[in-house]
Amino acid sequence: MQMMGFSLNVITLGALVLGVGMMVDNSTVVLESCFRATKGTGFNEFAKAAFDGTGVVYQSVIGSTITTCVVFLPLGGMTGEMFKPLGFTIVFCMVASLISAITVVPLCYMIYKPVEKETAPLSRPVERMQGAYRSIMQVLLKKRKLVMATSIFLLLFSFVIASFLRTELMAEDDQGEISITAEVKPGLQIEKTDAIMKQIEDVISQHPDVESYMALAGSSGLSMGSDPSITVYLKDDRKMETKDVVKQWKKELSSITDTNITVEAYSMVSAMMGSENDYQVNLQSTDYDALKEVSDKIAEELSLRPELTKVHSSLENSASVVKVTVNPIKAKAAGLTSAQIGGTLNNMLSGVTPTTMEIDGEDIDITVEYPADRYKTLSDIETITLQTPTGSFVALTDVADIHFADSPAQIERRSKQYRATISGIYTENSNENSQAVLLKEVVLPNTTETVSMVQSTMDESMAEEFTALFQAIALAIFLVFVVMAAQFESPKFSIMVMTTIPFCLIGAFGLLWLVDSAISMTSLLGFLMLVGTVVNNGILYVDTVNQYRREMDLNTALIEAGATRLRPILMTTLTTVVSMIPMALAMGDSGATTQGLALVNIGGLTASTVLALLMLPVYYSLMNGGGKKRKLIAD
Repeated sequence: MQMMGFSLNVITLGALVLGVGMMVDNSTVVLESCFRATKGTGFNEFAKAAFDGTGVVYQSVIGSTITTCVVFLPLGGMTGEMFKPLGFTIVFCMVASLISAITVVPLCYMIYKPVEKETAPLSRPVERMQGAYRSIMQVLLKKRKLVMATSIFLLLFSFVIASFLRTELMAEDDQGEISITAEVKPGLQIEKTDAIMKQIEDVISQHPDVESYMALAGSSGLSMGSDPSITVYLKDDRKMETKDVVKQWKKELSSITDTNITVEAYSMVSAMMGSENDYQVNLQSTDYDALKEVSDKIAEELSLRPELTKVHSSLENSASVVKVTVNPIKAKAAGLTSAQIGGTLNNMLSGVTPTTMEIDGEDIDITVEYPADRYKTLSDIETITLQTPTGSFVALTDVADIHFADSPAQIERRSKQYRATISGIYTENSNENSQAVLLKEVVLPNTTETVSMVQSTMDESMAEEFTALFQAIALAIFLVFVVMAAQFESPKFSIMVMTTIPFCLIGAFGLLWLVDSAISMTSLLGFLMLVGTVVNNGILYVDTVNQYRREMDLNTALIEAGATRLRPILMTTLTTVVSMIPMALAMGDSGATTQGLALVNIGGLTASTVLALLMLPVYYSLMNGGGKKRKLIAD
């Protein structure tokens, strides 16, 4: 980490949390194999057991480590930028654990000559599980069609569960910080802006969980570039979660007039991608007038719906402006050009700076302008007269049309198209289906051939990152397959072990659904990690079966390999799962960020371990002719 320039932060420390359980896996497998190879109490016996035990499983632990590490190679995009330190830190941990497992652990075993205690608390339960496993597998190997049908059903059921899961770019971490923005109309008087701010302060100052707040009055009414806002900091020992406080304040502040108030909790997502309102529709078109007409109509219809309040369009008229349209023919007849008329009006309305004066060593501009109320109304502007090059005068109304025009707060263009955003706040009459209902009943009926819907910035980023992660997962599966094919020297065994990957979806989706956690960038990163970790048990099992088949028939080898490796498989799975429990509980202010990753790994590893032990022997039997051919040869 020092050589790579990584610092200790939430991401790298999270990687160490994940690595704590995985780092001991290789040593556990090697040590358990050494115990099995021990056949005496002398130094020579322990030395031989260390060599033989390590020799039996060293290929398995090397293959398991490589598959765990290669899955991080395809990471790219924003996910790669954010979680590159996490992946590399885990790789460093795994490489170090591999070196330790095949060198230090056998050496220590030979030197200290440990004796396994048969009276250990879990020794008897594990022996019972091994006996039960042998009995169960004798039955399952005779009902291969039922096992196959069950596995396919469970896989399909996992996809049904996945359809009920929410999706989000990244889980919002509860920082105890809330941002309140009051969007006021341009030109609003300072007194009214101050009154709005005081109403907001009255609401937040009475809340018992508020520790402090900071107000920034930067509205256009104060001749500044941003809307007035308040940042609120909640107490560390608050009774209410930040999202509950946000929901309460949205309701209480919605009654304030002359403003559109946005209340949002600060999170890593809002810091990176910018905040969004509760309800949002994005439209685009190459025709600005058509876009404005459609957006105004949709905003008007949405404002009448009981599910929403404070509906606004980014193209709505924020403040009317006076528009002067010069008639080029009349202007030319008077001896003027459009540029001359525009320059004259600018000087009259904004003033001119004819010179500067040096005062105390500093140059001070001297501005000459009319009194502030000289051109205050439309009729005042219509009285302006312009001097022609010949010295005569002509009325502005004789060479130009003067009228009020709409002035949106901003005009956004992306990919050569105008964009409009219609936003609103959900009311108590809304539910989880409100967005789909409003889209079907209001938005889509009003779109035209020239005006269409478009994804928001957040949705576009989420689609890009999800696509990149799915591609990374697909590439990781291929890399894992290549690594195992090189180890087993047979694509058949590699495909066999790869069947454990779908099993992890059952537990991963199931646990996400039980905890009500969304599929996010971090949870997809968890699936990427699972690709490399769930095959580890399969590698150990298949490698053991291949060794046992030299001395046993196929069915016996399948059953005994599972019973023999049951203890190290359960130990490695439990150490990894237990180490992720603190992360799954979302402990700490930033715990929600990586919670999905831990939930996916816990659920996926648990389900894949159980199902792999029960179903992988059946797959092995099917792909090797059910043991008939090997048995005939043995006879």
